[in-house]
Amino acid sequence: MDGHEWPYLVQGNKLPLAPGMTFSDEPGIYIRGEFGIRLEDDMYIAEDGARLFTRPSHSLEEQNLEAKYRL
Repeated sequence: MDGHEWPYLVQGNKLPLAPGMTFSDEPGIYIRGEFGIRLEDDMYIAEDGARLFTRPSHSLEEQNLEAKYRL
């Protein structure tokens, strides 16, 4: 298994999305000579549309509680 495998969600890719396909969304910000950061969300295609594997937190307070109590 490769770190990144085809198909890619990129401009010009005309492959239709189908149930069972999985993808990662990895936006990044890079400041040359200073730092870089990348966040990743993994998703899958269900019968009725795209779904995230991980439910996003709604607030920093919720994130802190989840981290503290491993919710």
